[in-house]
Amino acid sequence: MNDHIEFTKRRMTRPDGAQPKLAVSRFVFIFLACLLFSCTDPSAKLPNYGKVPHFTMTDSRGQVFDSASLAGKVWLVDFIYTNCPGPCPRMTSQMHGLQKQLANDADVRLVSISVDPDHDTPPVLNEFAHRFGGPADDWLFLTGRPATVHLLAHDVFKVGDVIQNMDHSTKFMVVDKQGNLRGYYSSDDDADTGMPALLRDLEALRHQRT
Repeated sequence: MNDHIEFTKRRMTRPDGAQPKLAVSRFVFIFLACLLFSCTDPSAKLPNYGKVPHFTMTDSRGQVFDSASLAGKVWLVDFIYTNCPGPCPRMTSQMHGLQKQLANDADVRLVSISVDPDHDTPPVLNEFAHRFGGPADDWLFLTGRPATVHLLAHDVFKVGDVIQNMDHSTKFMVVDKQGNLRGYYSSDDDADTGMPALLRDLEALRHQRT
């Protein structure tokens, strides 16, 4: 018995008598913790298309809107215009459906931006919003200077061109709590690219670790 105890003591002690350092063990622990974090945080798997820059616009109630108010929120974005003959009413109806599903969720905001700022003044945009259950504290309808709209639609979200040709994509976009663009989604029911995927990723970003 004494020989066994002595052998164990020798194995746990360095030749110089010092206890072994824990650097390697700590490294392994940190590595495993990082691996576990990436595996348990679904939002970590989503692409990151870059930061949405700060901007100011005017909402449909005629109030100045500052994008800083969206900090700490997950926001869903689409680009529309009130004279649009087909896709815009359908997209806005879908946004209303999402608003109802996400009712009372303080972490989420819906943002609809007009790509026709010359026509879509706040009163015009407000009338359009009312046809679809908006505007609301959690659903904003925005207009502004053509240069600002073009910057967002063409340069940031890359879904439209206001200066050359007034057009826009029918995609929905999701921005995370840090203001990073994280996904594009079609308005169909495709599980990988459409509304089911949007809702799944929206939920992941709501619980994203910050």
